[in-house]
Amino acid sequence: SIGGLEKPPQVSSTLIYVVLIFDLLAIGCSYLLSPLFSMLVLIYMLVSKAYSNDRIRLKRYPIPGTASVVIFQGAFTYLAIQYGVSNSMDGLQSTYNLSAALVSSLFLLGSYPLTQVYQHVEDDAQGDRTLSMLLGIKGTFLFSAILFLIASTVLILGYLSNNQIMNIGIYLGLGLPVLIVFYRWQRKVTADPGNANYANAMLMNKVSSLCLSAAFITMVLLR
Repeated sequence: SIGGLEKPPQVSSTLIYVVLIFDLLAIGCSYLLSPLFSMLVLIYMLVSKAYSNDRIRLKRYPIPGTASVVIFQGAFTYLAIQYGVSNSMDGLQSTYNLSAALVSSLFLLGSYPLTQVYQHVEDDAQGDRTLSMLLGIKGTFLFSAILFLIASTVLILGYLSNNQIMNIGIYLGLGLPVLIVFYRWQRKVTADPGNANYANAMLMNKVSSLCLSAAFITMVLLR
């Protein structure tokens, strides 16, 4: 699936040109903030394209492929945005920013295999070897549960060190639906591996995205 579509339509040559135009616009607009920021945007684009490019296709390899997603969509993006907003390297190496960058990558590492868990047959047919295939269906859920626990622990410890007790309550409260959906899905898959399907994966993705976004937006509004 791509962009939430279970069976995306065939890519046309027109779409490729549209993507190229928007890529160039993104690089140009980011250059207005700073040359370094535009370089960071370019690096992100190149890594993203290398993930599925037929010649490079990092997706073929479970560890490099996962690392490219987890690092560049997580910590790299977080720190790049922090730099873009401030146009300064000051503060990027603070414990707060480094912890937040780490947490973003840990959450991605936990959630990303869940988006692959129903595509084993399709990925294998394309010659890809994803992290979820390496872990197996049940192993994917165990791995994700452990990573979610680690990410949540690091996040909560960060809030405790900054005396942000209210943020802990907000995170735990709005994160509860995510835990419930994950637990129910895991139970279904244990009973019948066929439940590791597109519909359940998208439900998990939607609930976690909405709840975690709501949690962090609430924290910002109540700051």
